[in-house]
Amino acid sequence: MSACSSQANVSEIAQQKTQYIQDECYENEESALNDAFKTFMTDRQEELGGLRATLSDENYEQLDFALKHFVTYWDQLQTERNLACEQHATCEFIQIKTPSLQTNSEFCDGTGFEYSVSRAKIINFFSDIERLELQQNP
Repeated sequence: MSACSSQANVSEIAQQKTQYIQDECYENEESALNDAFKTFMTDRQEELGGLRATLSDENYEQLDFALKHFVTYWDQLQTERNLACEQHATCEFIQIKTPSLQTNSEFCDGTGFEYSVSRAKIINFFSDIERLELQQNP
């Protein structure tokens, strides 16, 4: 009987941790920023399509590849951010559930830094990508 109740308790804690991570990392996911990026990249793809007739095949392929690379890198940054957030949220959950750690304000410092760095990379990348313009030589 105690083994069953112990397993149920472990399962409940795991479920609480999963819910905590979901709330911390995905509940208010930066969908506005993600939507803005996808809209921006769609606009650049359409712009490139409009320039198709004026570009050499090689130049068109290079630009198309570059735009696809930006999207791939964005996805990579999102994944990095999600993993860092999950790591940070897990640390916070452990701290909340462990009375002896609740007064240790430095317990999750490293994970918070990693999370902040990954978010900063997304913001910097988005700022850089906003300045991207396709231009024709006269």
